[in-house]
Amino acid sequence: MNMSAAAYENSTRFTGLAGMYDRFRPGYPDACLQWLADRAGLTGSAVVADMGAGTGKLSEELVLTGLRTVAVEPNPDMYSVLQRKSEMTSLLTTVQATAEDTRLEDSSITLVTAGQSFHWFDPEAFREECARILQPGGKVALLWNSRRRETALVQANAAVFERHVPYFPGFSGDHRVSADDFADFFRPAGYEYREFEHDQMLTWDEFLGRNLSATYAPREGDASYQPVVEELRALFEEHRESDLIRFPLVTRVFVGGVQG
Repeated sequence: MNMSAAAYENSTRFTGLAGMYDRFRPGYPDACLQWLADRAGLTGSAVVADMGAGTGKLSEELVLTGLRTVAVEPNPDMYSVLQRKSEMTSLLTTVQATAEDTRLEDSSITLVTAGQSFHWFDPEAFREECARILQPGGKVALLWNSRRRETALVQANAAVFERHVPYFPGFSGDHRVSADDFADFFRPAGYEYREFEHDQMLTWDEFLGRNLSATYAPREGDASYQPVVEELRALFEEHRESDLIRFPLVTRVFVGGVQG
């Protein structure tokens, strides 16, 4: 596999987290997937390439809508989960490769998606790869499930990590990507943007797992692990509704072409 040093470093960040990631990370709202299909003009013959697919959180939902999907993922741990899912349906195939060097055929893809992953890519190399593999008129969709940062829970949740994790970068990956980055990536025609409400109702185990599935979260045995768990438990108790906590999310979608 031809992989740059930066791409390799990013591809290894989730090593050891595949099980937690697959169990505790959210999927995507049905309304979002329907809007995406409409904007991309997807038909029964469409083929979607899901880049940085991880354990297939987005890939499997695309398949459930009847779309043939190629899931591209470089991390061995993530890829092993992805492969097992592909054995359950002929609509899902997998490629162990990076988003910048997919080894897919020229002009073979109707829509490229990247769920929770664009911020790990080399934007220009990824853009060039999308332009190569997309059919004429094909589009790219960048998606994030982002915490609603204006809420008290999310602000308190961030404060837990700020107190105990010196390298805490902030929630989600989208904070690293500006509107200018999107304008440049989707040149020359620009992009469409939509948001979809996607709050989750989580048990304590799910709330803890959602927090600990992040690459910046302390691992069991780390000095900061127990203090983080204890503060998250106190946060859950403060905000819970009966036995569940409302985890405030919004799904953000950017869709546009990269050919011009």
